[in-house]
Amino acid sequence: MKRLLLFASFFLFACEQQAVNLAFNTQNAADQKFLLQAEMNVIVDDSVSLDSSESMETSLRVVITSSLLMAYDDSSARFEIKVDSVEYTSDKRSVEEFRYVEHYLSSQDFQFKMAKDGLISEPVMDNYVSHPEANELEIAKLFLKVQPVLPGKPIRVGESWERQHAITGEDNQQTVIYKGFTLDDLFMRDGVLLAKIRMNMRYKQTIDDAQIKMDSEDFVVGSGILLFNVTMGTIEETFIEVNGKMNVSEKNTTKAIPKLRVMQKVQLRSLE
Repeated sequence: MKRLLLFASFFLFACEQQAVNLAFNTQNAADQKFLLQAEMNVIVDDSVSLDSSESMETSLRVVITSSLLMAYDDSSARFEIKVDSVEYTSDKRSVEEFRYVEHYLSSQDFQFKMAKDGLISEPVMDNYVSHPEANELEIAKLFLKVQPVLPGKPIRVGESWERQHAITGEDNQQTVIYKGFTLDDLFMRDGVLLAKIRMNMRYKQTIDDAQIKMDSEDFVVGSGILLFNVTMGTIEETFIEVNGKMNVSEKNTTKAIPKLRVMQKVQLRSLE
């Protein structure tokens, strides 16, 4: 027993000292199913004295399948995300509206090119139609929020790095997400090496459609934790919580709309 404990202690110490290369498998990755969950709470800003009815809570559960379509010579690859099932609820919408949003989201299959470090480019969505009421629940946007961008070089426990990527929305509007990461731990589980990574993010949010315009008062900020399967080069689980204040205006009225606080939790978990 003492030898076993000594070996375990030595192994953990060695993992912490060793520089590990974090990289996605972009050459021969098998299909992987994920559960994508998102909960959002929108409330009137605290500075405005209104009752608790001035809020809305939504919940989304989506099962998706990630498939490797083509691997390229530069070590990048094209992946496809297919939506297998959708469950959506809201405390301010009817069952008919639930089903309508579920139908809308179930058609949101998309493709993208991804480098070994997780940087995503060239997103393509077939038959995409914008849905203003479900803008913050679009599956591609939720996926990109929790998608890590790895350092691109060997890194040790305790070291940090910063990366950024852009999300292209309707009318080619881009949202640049700034992300910071810290490698917190390396450990073995079920025969594979896992990396525990802290993740922080910030971005400016803008929504501009025919009816309303929304933009964040300051940066929307978030933080969370990622478990990355170093052995397989895939995500095991990632969770992030974001919040920010939004300025809202209706284009066809002069009615004043209070500032809104938006709080969102997004989790992606492998089902394999």
